[in-house]
Amino acid sequence: MDWESGSRVVVRHFRGREPHAALPTTVVTEDSTGLLLWLAGGTPVVRGLLADGRTVRDVGVVASALLPRSLRPRQWRGTGILMLIPPAEDWSLWWFFRDDGSFMGWYGNLEDRQVRRVVDGVQYVDTADNALDVWFEPDRSWSWKDEDEFADLTGLPGYWTAAQAPHIRAAGERLITLAESGAPPFDGRWTDFRPDPSWPLPTLPPHWHAA
Repeated sequence: MDWESGSRVVVRHFRGREPHAALPTTVVTEDSTGLLLWLAGGTPVVRGLLADGRTVRDVGVVASALLPRSLRPRQWRGTGILMLIPPAEDWSLWWFFRDDGSFMGWYGNLEDRQVRRVVDGVQYVDTADNALDVWFEPDRSWSWKDEDEFADLTGLPGYWTAAQAPHIRAAGERLITLAESGAPPFDGRWTDFRPDPSWPLPTLPPHWHAA
C-alpha cells in the first residue's frame, strides 16, 4: 500500500473501540523503513480529555484511565514532528525539532501494531498507545519514559495485561538495539528535514471517527 507524497493521512489512537486522538498528517515518503509522515505545528487535532475538565495530574493515572472522556479540538504545538510508521512493528518513531529547525532527538512511541486503511477515500493509520516510551538523544543515548504510568495501567480493564507487558517493553528494547548500532532509522536520515512549503495544513475530515 503506497500512499502518495503530499497526501493526507489521519493517525488515530484507540482504546478499545473508541478513538481518543486523531492527528492529521502529510505523507513525506515511503521506503523499506516505513511510512514517513509530517505533523506540522498548528495542525488541528483532536485529543481525548477527562469529561469533567480535570487533568491526569488532578486525579492520578489509574482514575483518569477509568473516568469518562470527551474528544476536544486542539492545535498541535511546536515546530512539527516527523513520524515513521514501520511496516510491521509495535512502535512509531518521532523526530523532534527545535524552533530554529535543528534536530532535538527521537521519541520512540510504543504502541500496537498499526493498521492502515482507507475509509470513504480518507487514509488512516490506526493504533493504540501503550504508555511506555523511549527518548533518544542525537548521540543515540537513551532513557525510558513513563515507566510509572505503564506500570499503573497494566492490568486495568481495556489496557494490556501483565502477560502482555513484557512484549511491549521488548518493542522498546528492539528500538534501543537499532539506536545503539546506528542502524536505520537511527542513521542520521531526516535529521535535517524541512517540510515542503507548498503543503497546506491538513484538516480532519467530517467523519474522521468512521470505522
